Amino acid sequence: MGNAVTIKTELLSIEAEALLTAIRAQYQVSLNDYWYADEFRYVPKDERHSSILKKKPAMAAQKRLMAALSLSLKAAK
Repeated sequence: MGNAVTIKTELLSIEAEALLTAIRAQYQVSLNDYWYADEFRYVPKDERHSSILKKKPAMAAQKRLMAALSLSLKAAK
């Protein structure tokens, strides 16, 4: 990533789990909304998710944050 931003933070496990739950819920709502939106309706289903992520940077960031939180929570256990 050419112009990447690195974020380092410390959260209690309970905070990280709550944040992960909230982000997952937001992500699911957004994915459902975009999945059936006219903008993506005619994109083949096997390409639709990646197409949405390419055009919606906030969702791409949420996906990376969910992965980072999941890995950190597994490492903390």
